Amino acid sequence: MGNAWSAPERTKLRKKLAEQLMDKGNPSLPWELIVEILSWLPVKSLGRFRCVSKPWNALIADPNFIKMHFDKTSENDDVFYQRRRLIFNEPGCCSLYSVNLDQLILNQNNDHGADDLIAPEAQLVCGDLPSYRVVDLFYCDGLLLCKLAEMPMTIYLVNPTTGESEELPEAPDNIQHLGFGFDHSTDDYKVVSAVFYDMLVFCVYSLKTGSWEELECSLPYSGAYTFHAVLLNGTLHWIMETPDQTSMIVAFLLEEEQAGEIPLPVEYSSDAGDCVLGAFRDCLCLTHCSDERTYNEFWVMNEYGEGQSWTKIKISIPYPELSLSGFWKENHDLLVFQKQLVMYNFKEQSFCNLSIPGFPHVDCIGTYLESLVSPNYYGITDREH
Repeated sequence: MGNAWSAPERTKLRKKLAEQLMDKGNPSLPWELIVEILSWLPVKSLGRFRCVSKPWNALIADPNFIKMHFDKTSENDDVFYQRRRLIFNEPGCCSLYSVNLDQLILNQNNDHGADDLIAPEAQLVCGDLPSYRVVDLFYCDGLLLCKLAEMPMTIYLVNPTTGESEELPEAPDNIQHLGFGFDHSTDDYKVVSAVFYDMLVFCVYSLKTGSWEELECSLPYSGAYTFHAVLLNGTLHWIMETPDQTSMIVAFLLEEEQAGEIPLPVEYSSDAGDCVLGAFRDCLCLTHCSDERTYNEFWVMNEYGEGQSWTKIKISIPYPELSLSGFWKENHDLLVFQKQLVMYNFKEQSFCNLSIPGFPHVDCIGTYLESLVSPNYYGITDREH
């Protein structure tokens, strides 16, 4: 017999049960069962339940519960899709917005034809950020790293669900090429800046300690084609150039805080000027951005780190500029063509345009998972008081 409850129905049932527990004030259920019920609920519901009692408030702020709550996204597909959001801004504007595309795909049998999908209304992402334009956006699990158009360069860590934010302290060297990710070996979020002097040098910011550290490891590189690192497999990736003008992917391992090299396709090893490094599902990929020509393909590295595994993937839309949003589900991949969104089906080589009401063009596109992780208090016991 199949499951009689759909994912939305199960979520509503858990919310109702939690609300009944809240109404009773001091329920007789075992504490372990209450913790389990709460761990399945959305972040905004938990925000309301903080006022039930001091034990509930302490639980929802507890790092172990926050981790348990977040781990549900990897343990259960329904929870993952309910908590995943597309994040973006409007070109030239300051504000960030989010939208739930998984619900759109779930309800794709509604009023609109195959040539046009209309996303739900975008929600303003609230964070205590100054009114400067976000020029680059990095995302890792429940947190965003926002680089603002301000001099000197200003960087904020933001939880877009709770609205919490924290400005990072000034780095020891001029921040040039940024990356952001999570080190599972230490349960720590890390921001990495790659800086060029005579050699390539790395500086790492730890959210647990709240401080920057300049690493001793350095590489003989003289410049970079990419400012925005791509996060994949616990590793940050940039396209960089050696003094003899050879192009390579530099891979910085967050766990070991060491850098290595990954080869590009042979035809780009001497000139990667119009290449855009990205992630296609769970693989590194190369698309293009050019003012002079159009393309009908892009490259995917099918086996991570293996230069011989680069493979061309055909695409039925000729493009001068293409990037991948990081959003995909089953046969759907959300692509970005010159700041416009297209939902592409690579199995059938078909596509439909995706519009977000009120936003004819979008920028700084990525995905995040709703979480309780705080950029202000993460690992606070490890910091100096």
